[in-house]
Amino acid sequence: MNSSRSMRFIALGVAPLLLLLFSGCVATRKFVRNTTSPLETRLDKVDKKVDKKTSNNAEAIRNLDDKTETGIAQAQNSADQANKAAGQADEHAQAADQLAQKGLSAANQAQETANNIDNFQPSQHATILFGFNKATLTAADQQKLDELAQSVGSMKHYVIQIQGYTDKTGTAQYNLQLSHKRADAVIRYLTMNGKIPLVRIYSMGYGEADPVAPNTTLKGRKLNRRVDITVMVPQIPAQQNAEASSSGTASSAGVNR
Repeated sequence: MNSSRSMRFIALGVAPLLLLLFSGCVATRKFVRNTTSPLETRLDKVDKKVDKKTSNNAEAIRNLDDKTETGIAQAQNSADQANKAAGQADEHAQAADQLAQKGLSAANQAQETANNIDNFQPSQHATILFGFNKATLTAADQQKLDELAQSVGSMKHYVIQIQGYTDKTGTAQYNLQLSHKRADAVIRYLTMNGKIPLVRIYSMGYGEADPVAPNTTLKGRKLNRRVDITVMVPQIPAQQNAEASSSGTASSAGVNR
């Protein structure tokens, strides 16, 4: 009897304690649930913000890389264009220098030509022989004069010196007149048939003066009855002189030198 009463008393004492303990556990779980749920929500929001920021940063980095590569390509293209322009400028400078050198050479050549324009020198020579007491040209003489006229046709600057002579037969006065007639016959043919301007011809009759052979022999007198024809050109630079007379030299092979 006493034992049953004791057990009831214990049960009645323990029951409130169990009830209090269970109530506390339930309250703790509810507190934890009410506390952790908002925290998780905030953490999710932070994670989303972090992910978005990371994505934005990655996109910005990609854009920066693209811009950097584009800038490098543009810079390389600009450098290539600058190198090309520099090369063209160098070529232009070299061409200008060569042109200047040519201009200087031409100026020096022109100055040399001007300095020597009145300093004539022999270029070609021919001799026409005449019969005794005659001043007429033979067919062979005319052919020789044709060749000479053709040889000077391409020249720009020249004069023709014509000198008439005789042998010593006859008087000095008559021989002087005959030497002029022989020179005039050559001039007439060169101007009329060879189309050489008269202004380019200088002539003189010397009579029996300046013989090229003794007048004591038949052969010598024949050689003295002559007209000497000399083409004179200025002492211009060799290159210009060669260009001026190249065709003339080739065509005057039959002219006496």
